[in-house]
Amino acid sequence: MRETTGTSWVELAATVIRTTFKAARLTTGTQYQFRIKAQNRYGIGPSIISEPVVAVYPFDVPSQPGTPVVTSFNKDAMTLSWNEPSSDGGSAILGYHVERKEKNSILWQRISKALVVGNLFKSTGLIDGIAYEHRVIAENMAGLSKASKPSEPMYALDPVDPPGRPVALNITRHEVTLSWTKPEGDGGFSITGYTVERREMPNGRWLKANFNNILETIYTVSVEPLPEVYAENIVGIGECSKVSEVYVARDPCDPPSRPEAVIVTRHSVKLKWNPPAYNGGSLVTGYLVEKRDLPEGKWMKASFTNIIEHEFTVTGLTEDSKYDFRVIAKNAAGAVSKPSESTGSITAKDEVVPPKSETDPMYNQTIVINAGETFNLEASVEGKPIPTAQWFKGNLEVENSARAEIRNTDFKALLVVKDAIRVDGSKTIPFSVKVLDRPGPSEGPLTISNVTEEKCSLSWLPPRHDGGASISHYIIQKRETSRLAWTVVCSDCKATMFKVTKLLKGNEYIFRVMAVNKYGTGEPLESAPVIMRNPFVPPGAPQDLEITNITRDSMTVCWNRPETSGGSDIVGYIVEKRDRAGVRWTKCNKRRVTDLRFRVTGLTEDHEYEFRISAENAAGVGQPSPSTTYLKACDPTFEPGCPTNVHVVDTTRDSICLAWHRPIYDGGCEIQGYAVEITKADEEEWAICTPPCGVNATKFTIKKLIEHQEYKVRICAINKVGVGEPTEIQGVVKPMDKIDPPEVILDSELRKGIVVRAGGSMRVCIPFKGRPTPEINWAKEDGELPSKVQVETGEDYTQLSIEICDKYDAGKYVLNLENSAGTKSAFVSVKVLDTPGAPLNLTVTDIKRESVTLTWEPPLIDGGARIKNYLVEKRESTRKVYSNVDNKCTKTSYRITGLTEGTIYYFRVLAENEFGVGQPAETEESVKTSEPPLPVGKNAVGSVSNPSITVGPATCVDTYGRSFHVGLYLCIFFCNYALSCILRYLFHTLHILHPDLFYHLWSRCPRD
Repeated sequence: MRETTGTSWVELAATVIRTTFKAARLTTGTQYQFRIKAQNRYGIGPSIISEPVVAVYPFDVPSQPGTPVVTSFNKDAMTLSWNEPSSDGGSAILGYHVERKEKNSILWQRISKALVVGNLFKSTGLIDGIAYEHRVIAENMAGLSKASKPSEPMYALDPVDPPGRPVALNITRHEVTLSWTKPEGDGGFSITGYTVERREMPNGRWLKANFNNILETIYTVSVEPLPEVYAENIVGIGECSKVSEVYVARDPCDPPSRPEAVIVTRHSVKLKWNPPAYNGGSLVTGYLVEKRDLPEGKWMKASFTNIIEHEFTVTGLTEDSKYDFRVIAKNAAGAVSKPSESTGSITAKDEVVPPKSETDPMYNQTIVINAGETFNLEASVEGKPIPTAQWFKGNLEVENSARAEIRNTDFKALLVVKDAIRVDGSKTIPFSVKVLDRPGPSEGPLTISNVTEEKCSLSWLPPRHDGGASISHYIIQKRETSRLAWTVVCSDCKATMFKVTKLLKGNEYIFRVMAVNKYGTGEPLESAPVIMRNPFVPPGAPQDLEITNITRDSMTVCWNRPETSGGSDIVGYIVEKRDRAGVRWTKCNKRRVTDLRFRVTGLTEDHEYEFRISAENAAGVGQPSPSTTYLKACDPTFEPGCPTNVHVVDTTRDSICLAWHRPIYDGGCEIQGYAVEITKADEEEWAICTPPCGVNATKFTIKKLIEHQEYKVRICAINKVGVGEPTEIQGVVKPMDKIDPPEVILDSELRKGIVVRAGGSMRVCIPFKGRPTPEINWAKEDGELPSKVQVETGEDYTQLSIEICDKYDAGKYVLNLENSAGTKSAFVSVKVLDTPGAPLNLTVTDIKRESVTLTWEPPLIDGGARIKNYLVEKRESTRKVYSNVDNKCTKTSYRITGLTEGTIYYFRVLAENEFGVGQPAETEESVKTSEPPLPVGKNAVGSVSNPSITVGPATCVDTYGRSFHVGLYLCIFFCNYALSCILRYLFHTLHILHPDLFYHLWSRCPRD
């Protein structure tokens, strides 16, 4: 990577295997570029560069925290609290920094040494009497938020504790007298007074109730206050006291009379009382009945609705328990009286007294009345429970009508007959009493069945005594044995069975059932205690765990059902695994497994795992099975398959050379070697020829065999699991020498030829065959091999190599193979891309005073490319450097003009192809520019005798017709070798001629 502001790259990692990488330790806010290069064993490839990217957090700083508030303070410290920011910027709040300054200062100082976790902080090290402000800064991964608003200035002083909560001592319609206690702490100075505030309910504002300083802890407030009290010393006003209760300004109401218990049963008490003597100036609107358990119970409400009458039946009592009762009156003004006197101890139990009636003695005599008059029949009735009185005339029950009005009460039976007639008379008035009461207890037992962790079923029989009325429904209640209070399960059960739900697992319950008719609720029928737990237990451990189908990332776990299901059907299994390198068991199945096998995936290759299984039923998960042995997550391995393409490569008189290919199936693991076995054709005992671990190569030579003996050979592969099935060579094999003519194997690339640039290296490797091994001979078609050619020959190949090639190395290279069975040759064309060679046969013709004509032939070596053009150059004999005449000549002849007459010149021509300019072809002799001479006259040979010759004068004619003598040259040759040259003019006689010498005579103009 590199910063975009720089040019140097920094390497982050050199051995990254994956295609993802995390660049760490970047500088926030800095722009970076990254580049990646791929590398293999041949080197590093080109890089790919990313777009510039800025290193920033993917989230923002948090918003401002809430304004800090001082919750408590003294002269040395203040405790602050604040609200969290409305936004955390997408990253969790790491903590807060707290800053502080004095009220009149502008310099904020950070007072939190470390990040403050939470929303509370104690600011310490304050100076007594100085006012301080505080603010808070939130921090997350993105940085710091803006500072919160500063807190209200707060002085570092010991606070004045608030006074005690005001209590009303006396309340009337016009005023309330309050009392409170002094503050526990006075802030270091004595209390100089108190301030009382009040407000009207429900939403009134706090108003000061005293206009003078209050020195005592008692004060009378007028109107309707909800007062608070403040203590004050010379430093100032302290915190307010707790708000008092709501008081209404009104006259109090007198308490009712002492209640009397009229009817007492084992579960209820009926009370009666008289109204208060003084109702406080307003009508009494209702009563409240309270009760308490004796001997040490607290007073509690017994009525939860407003009681208008002067009687009330308290229910829900516990049999044989003692209670005390009292009544409180309430009037229309909202005044509540003091409680009445209590009833005293009353025991909740049934008192059974047979019903009886008494009549006045006057009814013992016959009552005589006139027809049309009204008469009354009255009798007192007693009995517990209270009996129900019925009037009969003869055997017929008297029904309540306009003429016969029945006015029965609890303790009196009264019949009023209006407009008496004759049939109303009788000699006797018998009383028949039928008790109509609440029903008796249901017939037991109260049976509990189908008990589970959270539900059960109840069943019972109807009560034997229905109380004179049909049973309308049943009330079912429950309670935990650790508690005394009963709670209603169902208040309107119509049947004699019920299913109770939503119970707590493991709790012990008692249930009871009460029958209800129109006269009330009967006695309860209780059950025996029962614990809420399943009637079954978790299942046993699964058995016979087996691991199959093991691969590098998965295994299949199989098992059998547990011996015991725990009394409930098994609903599933839990499969767990544990790595040998770990300590925790990990659940493998996300969904419930109902089959007896499960494929565990996502394993790490070459890690070892153990597994265990747990069964689950309605009672829960049972004990896990014993864990399996550790098994490695790897692809399954087996013995390898048979080697393929087994064949005999070669035989000698005492050896057999075999070759084969790898098996198609390696058994899931690497082939470690191959074993070669041999036996004589007429035997069955196989002998191994290779080491026990086998050989790694797919070729092997069996030695020390008997010539012409028939053998059987087979080969098998070996891996870490074992030895695979063998592959036997078909038929028999005999060791014997073979004679094969040479054979050259040229691939298609060599047939096309080799092209190499000048300066590069060339290697021509040609495999061959032949028995016996043929002799190798390399040659070049157009000549001998260069000395720099290197030839390397192996058993079945030969290689020709040239380290540095040039254009002279181009051509056909011929390989000749020869053995006793025959010969074979092959060639490889080599094309060297280089500059061309020198042109051939450079000749100067048509020499003139100012021009010459050059002709030449193309170079024999064109450098592997077409000749584009030729460069023609010249050099005067007095100079050493050639000058360019033409560098774009495309023909093989060129006429050079513009020469200087009589000057001696040298010429050269260079060929050029796409790779450059080749070597030059220069003229061997200098060329002098001049007009060519006219034909010379005939040389006169005067006489020839042994040993002399006489030469006469020779003449020539110039272009103007002038004649002049020319010089004569005589050259003496012996066996085609020139011995001397003699120049003579005019007449000349040569003496001492030798018969074995050859003489040549010619003439030359003096101007030459």
